[in-house]
Amino acid sequence: MGTLPEEGRARIRASAMWLIAAVVAVGFGVAAYAAFLGFPVSTQTTVTAAAVINDGHGLLVRYQVGSSSCQVPGEVTVTETEDTVTLVGSAVDPTGTRVVNKGCTDDLYSVVGTVWLEEPLADRTVRDADGTEIELTDPAEVLG
Repeated sequence: MGTLPEEGRARIRASAMWLIAAVVAVGFGVAAYAAFLGFPVSTQTTVTAAAVINDGHGLLVRYQVGSSSCQVPGEVTVTETEDTVTLVGSAVDPTGTRVVNKGCTDDLYSVVGTVWLEEPLADRTVRDADGTEIELTDPAEVLG
């Protein structure tokens, strides 16, 4: 095999330059989207109350979501072991990566949701993400 003629090498260089230009353009577009519109960012929230429902097969959970102008409720994740049930709330900021014209209030609001357990609660302890025990209450208090 011989070497490529100059015309072939010029085409390969031109193709490589167009590929690099396309990658840079896409990268710039993604960065601009993140800065001006924003990608969603999910954060952990505090579970403030829980109540047993449906004969121990479920929990009614109240958790905090920050800044009603910037966050929407996420979900409550449940991790079950033989001794504990761990509840982790979440909030989603739909424009979390936005840096331009982002104004959020610093208020908190509570959200109530239901989680279902694989096994009835029985004698297990309910904990939050930090490992702090959540004292169970009645459903009216969780809703109130």
